[in-house]
Amino acid sequence: MSSSEEDTGRFRGRGVSLATVRWLLAPRWQWRTRRLRAAHGLFLSYESAWCLVALADDVANLPYVRRRTRPVPGVAPGVMVDVWAQLDPAEQQRRRAWLTRYSRTPLHLLGVPEELIELAGLHVTEWALPPDVPSISLVVQQRSWPRRND
Repeated sequence: MSSSEEDTGRFRGRGVSLATVRWLLAPRWQWRTRRLRAAHGLFLSYESAWCLVALADDVANLPYVRRRTRPVPGVAPGVMVDVWAQLDPAEQQRRRAWLTRYSRTPLHLLGVPEELIELAGLHVTEWALPPDVPSISLVVQQRSWPRRND
């Protein structure tokens, strides 16, 4: 068992939540996770967002992320696309405003390839684009721009 796993076990034994442990160990990841969830919307769980941020930070986190994910019976891991017509008008307006400002979905801006999401065993729902918006690749082949340190 590694030192960080022992520390996590000690925190859990004292009744400290995993979110608190994550905040203490990686505040930047916590901040980016909350930003991603706020931008993406209701369909992204905290655990999935945290794993996506870990993968975006470094692909070497894949083994850790794989240990954190739990398989969902009957649902293959990977990226699924929601249906634009089924969204309520407020959500459609929020997404249009985001796409006008950034020209990409939050998941696409994060820069994690779909293949990596599938390898990690994550189930992520990607935004469907409005009918009048030009299509962008939902499969992220490479980062949108060079990485900068957050």
